[in-house]
Amino acid sequence: MAHRALLCFAIVGLLVVSPGARAKGPEPLAQTIANLVRQAGLGGGLGIHVVRLHDAEELYRNRPERPRNPASNQKLLTSAAALWRLGPTFRAATRVEGKIENGHVATLVLRPSGDPSLGYAGLAALGEAMHLRGVDTVDRIIIDDSYFDDQILPPAFEQQPKEAAAFRAAISAFAVNRNSYVVHISPGPKVDGPARVRVLADDYVRIDNRTVTTEGGPPRPRIDHKLTGDGHLLVRVDGAIPRQVRTLYYRRRVPAPKAYAASLLVRALKKAGVGGDLAVEYGAATEKQPLIADMPSAPLSSLLYSLGKWSDNFTAEMILKIMGAQVQQPGTSAQGAIVVREELMKNGVDTEGLVMVNGSGLFDGNRVAPRHLTQTLVAAYRDSAIRAEYVAHLAVGGSDGTLKSRLKDLPRPRMVRAKTGTLKDVVALSGYVFGDQDRSVAFSFLANGVAGRQRDAKQLADEIVRALANYAAP
Repeated sequence: MAHRALLCFAIVGLLVVSPGARAKGPEPLAQTIANLVRQAGLGGGLGIHVVRLHDAEELYRNRPERPRNPASNQKLLTSAAALWRLGPTFRAATRVEGKIENGHVATLVLRPSGDPSLGYAGLAALGEAMHLRGVDTVDRIIIDDSYFDDQILPPAFEQQPKEAAAFRAAISAFAVNRNSYVVHISPGPKVDGPARVRVLADDYVRIDNRTVTTEGGPPRPRIDHKLTGDGHLLVRVDGAIPRQVRTLYYRRRVPAPKAYAASLLVRALKKAGVGGDLAVEYGAATEKQPLIADMPSAPLSSLLYSLGKWSDNFTAEMILKIMGAQVQQPGTSAQGAIVVREELMKNGVDTEGLVMVNGSGLFDGNRVAPRHLTQTLVAAYRDSAIRAEYVAHLAVGGSDGTLKSRLKDLPRPRMVRAKTGTLKDVVALSGYVFGDQDRSVAFSFLANGVAGRQRDAKQLADEIVRALANYAAP
């Protein structure tokens, strides 16, 4: 009887203690995030929205309806609209047309359509294909770049006019090597002598080499460029290059992409064995000629990897204009932005308050609310026609892209697929946290007014995502 009494007392004790033990467990998700936000103290420039994927139930809100500068989270809208409007298998082609008569083409027409991935290797392949088709000489080349308008700088890109970095590259229907050039610098054979400086477009670029090869120390190259009166690009390189370093590479934007692309085209044709005058001009070629060769881009689903994983501004702006050109040529950034808004609305996104001026989110001009982003994320995920491609183009937390060194300490590997965003005054992170089927979420974190506190803002974003990961994979 004594043993039975003790057993009954133990059971009653467990029933009494259990409710108190649960109360001391993890806080509800919304309260956890609210505590993190309060401790960070980032002020009123913060906007956060979290919803469940399977039913769009709101789990946390912090001014989610207020539009803010989204930085590169703008690319989430551009990518989704491109997949909806163009389709994952869309390719941008560069076509070569002309009449071949005994190995000779009097007028060769190049018709580009905004392929953002076209490089010198692609031009070389076009040249080889032309030569194999029987083209030996060409008198005149017309580059018909009327697929895009002549506005080579996307809206808001004029805000840093002296910026020569490639992230601010111009856009054009015929763009080669991302409308940027690469300076290759390697030490020279003698200390105190000049280093070796090379650029691929040697017919267009003039190099002013003022470098010095040194015995040791860190490399300190300085690169500047300007357009010359005769239409070339003068690239000045100076600074110290230690003799023990390997070749260094520095990419810079091309200020006049038409002459640059034309010079690379002529170079590629000559290398392929195509001779003649090869006189290049830009202009509309309304009369269709027989197709000689074409070079299609990779499918859109592959092109988008550079947007989601590496935050590629150039490709984002090119794709935005392609969407505009699909409606009316020449394609414009403004028409592309209209297409994006149309696709968002068509797929259930409430675009009230949304302001879109470019496709990349660079500089200050776009205004997007966190709810715009979460609604887009949910709509793209629920659409089986684009879900796989949309999710795959995003950076994987702790694994690749701009999130390779972040969010490695989650309950399960590869839980987070998201897009980062960083400007001087902005930190953004929006995407998915995948866990149990009924606990996976879409989230958006936009922090404006954080100049000088970018590290704190990124830390808060990561802490919120960790809380979401613990919720999604309990």
